[in-house]
Amino acid sequence: MLFLLRPRQAWMPFALPRDMTTQAGYRQQLNDRSLNPAPYAPSTPPTAPPDTTARLRQLGELHQSGALTDAEFATAKAQVLGEG
Repeated sequence: MLFLLRPRQAWMPFALPRDMTTQAGYRQQLNDRSLNPAPYAPSTPPTAPPDTTARLRQLGELHQSGALTDAEFATAKAQVLGEG
């Protein structure tokens, strides 16, 4: 019978019993924490990916109308395509 060969003092995964005053304070701390949880950052809704084709079309129209110069158009196009 192997269970008779165990050591007399077995390790227990919990602390020794507390006196009533300490235990009451501990319970009060747990109660306060459960009633007043720590604030958390609200999650942000996922955003739709930018419509690259529509943005490029809009830049092309601005460039054709003369609102954008060749250099401005090239810079904006590179930004939209993620190259710059």
